[in-house]
Amino acid sequence: MKNLLQRFKKNPFFHWLLPVFFVLHGFTDYYPFIPLKESSFLLLVYLFAALVFFGIVYFFYRDSFKAALYVFILLCFYFFFGPMHDALKSWTTNGFISSYSFILSASLVFFIASFIIIKRRKKDLSTLTAYLNLLMIVLLITELISLTTKLSTSGSQNSQLANDFKPCMDCKKPDIWLIIADGYSGKQELDSVLHYDNSGFENQLKQRGFHLPENSNSNYNYTPFSVASMLDMNYLNGVKGKNSDKEDLKICFNTINNSSTLSFLKYNGYQFYNYSIFDFDGQPSLGRPTFLPTKTKPLVSQTFLYRVQHDLWFHLVTNLKLSSQRKKSLYHDRENNNRFYKLTEELAQKKNNSPRFVYTHLMMPHYPYYYDSTGNERPFEKITEENKNDTAAYISYLKYANEKLLGLTDSILKISTEPPIIIIMGDHGLRELSFKVDKQYYYSTLNAILLPDKNYSGFYSEMSHVNQFRILLNTNFKQQLPLLQDSTVLITE
Repeated sequence: MKNLLQRFKKNPFFHWLLPVFFVLHGFTDYYPFIPLKESSFLLLVYLFAALVFFGIVYFFYRDSFKAALYVFILLCFYFFFGPMHDALKSWTTNGFISSYSFILSASLVFFIASFIIIKRRKKDLSTLTAYLNLLMIVLLITELISLTTKLSTSGSQNSQLANDFKPCMDCKKPDIWLIIADGYSGKQELDSVLHYDNSGFENQLKQRGFHLPENSNSNYNYTPFSVASMLDMNYLNGVKGKNSDKEDLKICFNTINNSSTLSFLKYNGYQFYNYSIFDFDGQPSLGRPTFLPTKTKPLVSQTFLYRVQHDLWFHLVTNLKLSSQRKKSLYHDRENNNRFYKLTEELAQKKNNSPRFVYTHLMMPHYPYYYDSTGNERPFEKITEENKNDTAAYISYLKYANEKLLGLTDSILKISTEPPIIIIMGDHGLRELSFKVDKQYYYSTLNAILLPDKNYSGFYSEMSHVNQFRILLNTNFKQQLPLLQDSTVLITE
């Protein structure tokens, strides 16, 4: 034990273990949402960065103890900036104290002062080194125990709704195509707020056999919450109601990944295809990646660089007129739309021996409004952030989306040897308005259902998304799932 303590004092390695702890904690906390491959790559990036910083600081200090301590301080600031910033905002009523101009200036002064103090320190750092080494080892062991517990219990928990499922051996199993048109307003908002008659598109759907419940609503006004509750056929438990809250998003992502709808369909032999912005076990999103894998977003969302990019990047590239970076950010959703649309069309042309459940998520007519009603690309300066409240551009893009949705529907119907189930629905209404409206319109969404036998008796006026798949499974798979009360939950940014 004495020799071990001496090694802890003589060999600083706590600064290497901090990135390991940070990634392992995030991987454990979000398991199984973040894939091991992406987490491992992220860890290598952080370890490489720590190595570079250590080399730079060691060049000035010529002391491994001092260099390790200073790098440890830098990494702590980087990894835990988000919670520290949130705490500062909640503790102070003075907005200046929590502003980036103050925080970044104060942080610079702190790091300069810390660098000088550590460099001038004469006292031996071996005791502090032993403590930090031991602390990091204890934290890592704790995380490993937690991860082992999750691994041993994963897959053994079923949702409460799953217990209500009934076997249906003689049920027909048509392909199911779920197409989410993000931000597609329903009739209620289009008529009363935007004063637009969308009956032309609605009639086109009806001619193809679709049923459109009058005044359908989402249960939440932000995408992760709305999709999670719709796929799980339940309201979300334990959410605080903030779209930027780490724990709320974790609940949403886990619910989407382990939804009751997907569990039921997989049990009944459906092959799942994920053409959405969300990750599922074994089916990560095929959306455009960045240097750091998109799957690790929940893990890195509280780090210094992510927070600064999220909070300041748009304004920075705007003020500095960095048009190339601004365009890259603004056209992200268009790239994903094109990819998901093409993949869905290609899949529709392929025959399959087993029934398919295809989830396609298109960021249209959600802002940015890339095209006008005739399919012409709108100028870059017309799709920037300051134009997101342009309701005329929204309506024009909605008309474009209508044509794309009809085209995708026709592609599916043309190749299907057996009549499919097609669901086209919005996940929330239009929130980007330049004038105040009753928040009830935030939930008004498109909802169109095509069933092989055209039995739409279970779908009722003003139904909400939480009952969408309950009714579908009752109608087509002989389930007896009780319907939930239709209500809405306001989520803030």
